[in-house]
Amino acid sequence: MTMLSFIVGIIGIVNVMFVSIYEKTKEIGIRKALGSKKRMILLQIIFESTLLALLGAIISFIFTSLIAFVTSTFIFKFIPQVQFLSPTIPLDLLGLASIISMIVGIFAGLVPAIRASNFDPVIAIRYE
Repeated sequence: MTMLSFIVGIIGIVNVMFVSIYEKTKEIGIRKALGSKKRMILLQIIFESTLLALLGAIISFIFTSLIAFVTSTFIFKFIPQVQFLSPTIPLDLLGLASIISMIVGIFAGLVPAIRASNFDPVIAIRYE
């Protein structure tokens, strides 16, 4: 199930990055015409995809914590025998999940970044 989540996340990030590149085609063409290196465009797209993945991880941490709190409150009300359970999320796992999320963002941004960095400036500027 976790692998399926990663695959869906990667597909989502790749899709968002391709749409972002589509919207920025002229901008990328102008930057390349003004002398921007392939590496700079590549790094920008990878940074955006990594930031997107990290933002998704932060939002999921917030929702997970909220759901754990609401669920535990509800369960403790109706089943008092489980009061000894405490739904906590260890900080080391949050750190690991953040790192994994950033790695997924980097890999998801590679294909769109390579494609964007290889744009021909003349064609990209003319692109509508």
